[in-house]
Amino acid sequence: MPNPQSISPLRTLLAQRGVCRCSSVQQRLLSSTRRNASPTQAPPISGYGSAELLRRHHKQELLTPSQVAKAERARSVKRMRWSAYGIVACAAAIFGTIVLYPDPRKAERRRLLDLQEEEKTDVVKLDAPPSIGGGLVDPLAKPDDVEQVPTGTSTIPTFPKTIHLPSTAPASSPAAANEPNNGQQSSVEYQLVGLGVRTVSILSIQVYVVGLYIAVSDIAALQERLVHSVAAADVATTLVPGEKKTLREKLLDKDEGEDLWNAIIRDGNLRTAFRIVPTRATDFMHLRDGFVRGVTARSAHFASDRQDLSFQDESFGQALNEFKSVFGGTARRKLPKGEVLLLSRDARGTMGVYSEDNTGTRVHMGEVADERVGRLLALNYLAGAQVSSEPLRKSVIDGVLEFVERPVGTVATQVV
Repeated sequence: MPNPQSISPLRTLLAQRGVCRCSSVQQRLLSSTRRNASPTQAPPISGYGSAELLRRHHKQELLTPSQVAKAERARSVKRMRWSAYGIVACAAAIFGTIVLYPDPRKAERRRLLDLQEEEKTDVVKLDAPPSIGGGLVDPLAKPDDVEQVPTGTSTIPTFPKTIHLPSTAPASSPAAANEPNNGQQSSVEYQLVGLGVRTVSILSIQVYVVGLYIAVSDIAALQERLVHSVAAADVATTLVPGEKKTLREKLLDKDEGEDLWNAIIRDGNLRTAFRIVPTRATDFMHLRDGFVRGVTARSAHFASDRQDLSFQDESFGQALNEFKSVFGGTARRKLPKGEVLLLSRDARGTMGVYSEDNTGTRVHMGEVADERVGRLLALNYLAGAQVSSEPLRKSVIDGVLEFVERPVGTVATQVV
């Protein structure tokens, strides 16, 4: 090791300058680190809805936790209130669009109906009782010449007053005896009794228009059954106003009306038909499922509320399966808007199912021999606490009350 005294003054000076330089650099680095570590900016603003933002917004020095919670709850309630207002406004707009939007075709249809009425007033009529004139239809008349009845809806504006269906009654039946040519004619004339619109949901969305028709030659039998259900005398052929009121109340009663229609349909040997026209495109499976649900519910009602077990055997289940197969099983066959589905019932109770397109071409889809299926299907429209179409039930009641105003047998008078 060299002696300190032997080191030259120059080396000593250089060594001192190096030490000083290193220490100064170290001090400079430490000082800059301290400057960078010191805060130079304010902390970032807290998120939306935080206590700091609420304090700045309300210009308060401090908010207690309860005040913060109360303010946040008030903001949430305000947002929910405005959301509810928006939902109500949207629902009102949808309802107004569906119900109140003017149909540009309605005026044209009304004009055509007015023209048809004017043409009818120009026809020369013979002096005859209204009962005869109202029950006569020219057998050679074309479908376009048949009188049309307004339905009350612009989608399906009219229904024909009369239709013709194939005759299925045997030649020896009472119904065939009233037909010309001893029941050998190829078709039977049916007259409209009443019609109505089937709607669903609280918005009363229209599904289809349905009308009940009865064979003209069977109107007398229906008159007789209705008159004898309320008339005191067995020989009565018509009803007075007081008896008509009693009959109306009886038909509107959920139990008495069901009993009366059930007996008439089961034992009256009446030929009837339901004419169904959808107001929008649908398919046969959708209609079939609705019919089956109604028939099943009505059979359960008879079993539980009326102690009638006649619809609970195995044969009725098989008949219901036949009814399903008539509509094509699981195939989704379309029924466009304006086309027709006919559910007829002959004097033996056999139900026939027909589809008819806009050109008038009719297709026989099949039939169900068990009369119970058609009877329950008819009761779903005519009687009970709940019906498929309340307007149809009221219209049918009005129609049959017009029948009983006239003597039995005069409504269906025919000229052969």
